[in-house]
Amino acid sequence: MLNHSMPSFSTLERKLSTLLDSYPMLKGLAKRIFQRINYLFFGNRRFKFKLNSKVTINDNINWANLKPQHTSRLNEFFGYYDKSPWSPDMRYIISHRLISDNKLQVILYDSSDNTEIILGTTAAWNFQQGAMAQWLPGEDHAIIFNDIDNNHLISRIIWLSGKELWCPWPIQIIHPSGKTALTINYKRLFKIRPEYGYAGKVVNFSCSQALDEDGIWSVDLVSGKRNLILRLYDLIEFRPKQEIQEANHKINHLLFSPSGERFVFMHRWLVKNGKFSRLYVANETGKDLKLLMDERMVSHYSWQDDHHVLAWCRTKEYGDRYYLINILTGRYDIIGEGALDSFGDGHPSFSPDRRWIITDTYPDRARQRHLFLYEMATGRLIEVGSFFSPFKYDGPNRCDLHPRWSPDGKLISIDSSHTGIRKSYILDVSEIVV
Repeated sequence: MLNHSMPSFSTLERKLSTLLDSYPMLKGLAKRIFQRINYLFFGNRRFKFKLNSKVTINDNINWANLKPQHTSRLNEFFGYYDKSPWSPDMRYIISHRLISDNKLQVILYDSSDNTEIILGTTAAWNFQQGAMAQWLPGEDHAIIFNDIDNNHLISRIIWLSGKELWCPWPIQIIHPSGKTALTINYKRLFKIRPEYGYAGKVVNFSCSQALDEDGIWSVDLVSGKRNLILRLYDLIEFRPKQEIQEANHKINHLLFSPSGERFVFMHRWLVKNGKFSRLYVANETGKDLKLLMDERMVSHYSWQDDHHVLAWCRTKEYGDRYYLINILTGRYDIIGEGALDSFGDGHPSFSPDRRWIITDTYPDRARQRHLFLYEMATGRLIEVGSFFSPFKYDGPNRCDLHPRWSPDGKLISIDSSHTGIRKSYILDVSEIVV
């Protein structure tokens, strides 16, 4: 087992960081200086990664038993932690390959035929969430991803059989039925948080759309029709606060519950004294809106089941922690107290059998990103590995681990830059999670 008594940041340092929330420019400068000073004392320039003795690692090329190619030195990644790159039968895995400053290839690795399949290129992408490439539920080997065509943000559905369908709107999340999706304004998102929006010029979205004409849309993937189900204006007027009126607003990270009856999302606004976030839940039509967390800080979250969401967020009583929130009652429990919370914010998700949580950390004093498994029933915390994070992969260009489960719960997919370029890796954790 790895020893996770790492050079992490202390409770006092985390509290100081929280106090600087109201001074975002000062906080950003202090953070950059502090990180570099710490690396001088704690960093090891020869150290790339360490793994738990029960874990093995492969990149996508080796996983699919391909011969090394000239493309092996190109930057590749999958994207966010909230979806699996594997096909349901685990034959294929999705990846994004950077081929120019503004273009990605969406590719598949085929572990049965030991081949690489290039599905297409896209200009609608970012380093955090890629092109939202994902498997379309209920279909036989169909992938959907966002693109720009004729100055319009769209989404493309490609079946491996050769069939292709274009939808006139981009997607954020797909309903479990595979028939509809929810989407947001990626141009507004790009203006406020570039690492989550799209840079390309389009005419069907604007960064300055009226607040009563912007928000969350439901999209019919067959007909292409869309319907605005939640307006930004309504979110601003929902239990309004003084600082909310003159702010810049965005919506991000929509997630359907396992059944698709509800979805959660984050509403964040930015003012001179920093950012404020709220966590909401609504039913699939945008009705029955409930505010779950409203103490300024909400970060990453994941569904445990139809009634519970795990989120890294803040409460007045206990501060910044992982909380398991009952969306029906609003009650919450602290998860991983004294274990997970000592490492700060991460990207959590539940294993398919809901026995384990996988999550990661941001770089510690030695620029190591750590990957942990947490067993819900016992509170056991196991370090899967740690991975060096070069300074050139900071800010909007950062390469978070973003751990993602395989459908059988035995493998973990991550993105990492520990070798000096951005790559996707597959960790076999089957000996731990048995």
